[in-house]
Amino acid sequence: MLELLEQYQQRIIAALTHAGADGLTVKELRANLGTGEQATRRTLGALLATGVVRESYRYKPGVRGAVPRVYTLAQSNALTPAATPPSAGEQG
Repeated sequence: MLELLEQYQQRIIAALTHAGADGLTVKELRANLGTGEQATRRTLGALLATGVVRESYRYKPGVRGAVPRVYTLAQSNALTPAATPPSAGEQG
């Protein structure tokens, strides 16, 4: 199950990278990735909790109904691993 979550995370990150600043809604992510709604929302929840993804709203004047939530990458370097401090042997 954890491996599947990691696969979904990588696929969602790739899709959001491609979407850029416009971001994607859950519906758009599902259409792009062919994933189910529950799996997509769970994965987005995990990415939101870790700060990789940011949630905002896409308001369109004159459109009725709920305002869709849009997901974007929180940082441009979200795909790069965090820098680790040098070990004691490397400090000089």
